[in-house]
Amino acid sequence: MASYTIHYRLSHANGALVDEAWDDPLVFEMGDGQLDPCLERCVLEAKPNELQTFLLGASEAFGDTYDEAFQVMQRADFPADLKLEIDAAVEFKTPTDDSYVGCIDSIDGDDIRVNFNHPLAGADVSFQVKVLEIS
Repeated sequence: MASYTIHYRLSHANGALVDEAWDDPLVFEMGDGQLDPCLERCVLEAKPNELQTFLLGASEAFGDTYDEAFQVMQRADFPADLKLEIDAAVEFKTPTDDSYVGCIDSIDGDDIRVNFNHPLAGADVSFQVKVLEIS
């Protein structure tokens, strides 16, 4: 399988930088999980050694926001020493020991609403990429 070496910048539509590998390039193989599949598709379309910008709508990037991904949990479900704040990311373990990250969406007394959508779900993004090497 081909190995790619790239520089990239991922930005929210509002201009906020989300992630980048500019000073230290990213080396990865397609499908290895280092890049989301929507960004891998951009890398495949990019011309080597040219800085290109891909503007991705929410549905083609990290997906739309789904109401089903919001879950109301009780304060008692969280560690007692955990300070709960709006937009705080919290890691949850499933009975099979898988990990999921959710963001605190709202707090209403002991009712804590957690958003399990991808953090960029519902957002348009800009992905700048320069393919430095394919080997």
